[in-house]
Amino acid sequence: MKHQYPTQKTGLGPAGRLLERARQRIASLELLISGSTLFLDRMPLLRIFRRQVTAEVSMLSEGINITVGFRVEFKTPYLHLPVEIDKTQVGSEDNQLGFRPASFRFFDWQSWEHMTGEISWLRERQVGISGKTHDFVSGFEYRVAAVPTASDNLGIRLAEGIDGTARVLVNRDIRQMKFEPVYWMLERGNDSYHIVAINSNELMVLIVSLSEIGSGNEQIYEKMIARLTDWVRFRFKGKSQEHTMLAFLVYVRDWGPLGMEPLYRGIKDVLTRLDITGAERILFDFYADNWGLRDNRHGRLLVIKTLEVLETQDAHRALEAISAHTQSQNIPPEESQLIRNAIHTYKEKA
Repeated sequence: MKHQYPTQKTGLGPAGRLLERARQRIASLELLISGSTLFLDRMPLLRIFRRQVTAEVSMLSEGINITVGFRVEFKTPYLHLPVEIDKTQVGSEDNQLGFRPASFRFFDWQSWEHMTGEISWLRERQVGISGKTHDFVSGFEYRVAAVPTASDNLGIRLAEGIDGTARVLVNRDIRQMKFEPVYWMLERGNDSYHIVAINSNELMVLIVSLSEIGSGNEQIYEKMIARLTDWVRFRFKGKSQEHTMLAFLVYVRDWGPLGMEPLYRGIKDVLTRLDITGAERILFDFYADNWGLRDNRHGRLLVIKTLEVLETQDAHRALEAISAHTQSQNIPPEESQLIRNAIHTYKEKA
């Protein structure tokens, strides 16, 4: 089915056009000033005054099992005036394939799979730069007909690259500027989604590293493993091995793309580099922690898949103990199947 992607156009009178030009000039001045304060990033005490190009995200649909829609408006960091972003950074339109996302992604947080939807542009215009015509937008609206029924939280990615940048129009010139936050989470409630901006720099390192490891991209795999290992060491410096691993598992459970198989190989490699001893026992304890009153199926999934890739006798014993414990429990059939598959995989390789 071919979708139509309307462009928002507004007819402005002379006064409106004058006001619009004034706002664009003020916004450009603010962006130039922001771009000249890069030195603040190297000064911890003054870093709090350094802000980046940002966005405002708002929900258009409140239901969680029907059409989900949201609006994204790009803004300057201080005055929150409209910012114009290179349209191709968000995505492109193809008559046959419809909208094709670029840096923008709307995804199920567990699988990291992009959800196809319909887009409409906000304040789209063409600008000639160095003899070429470029399309710019100050935002967009995105609607998805239905989300996966098994999804809990959803995610939005807006900027490009590991460092999170955007191609911004500044005084009829395109500038690569830092953009934050890169990620937003839509937390699932009883009847709506709550928007959470991921502003923590530490958390961003974790989220990006986990997502890149989960992607299975071998070209950056070793770099991401090293970055994530350093993050864990710094975050839990001075803590015991058990405390470090349990805390790390909580972060992976809450922020990692658990539906992406390469992630678990990455977790194994990180645990190896951290020289964690008794990882199988700690994983078994974590499975128990995510049972009963603290019921969390994502935590149990994380344990089962990690034990499977460890491929040790202790991991096999832990899986057998989990299987025996769950025989008399009411657990989802798919979880029972995961446990059986993991045990079968070990026996095949033994």
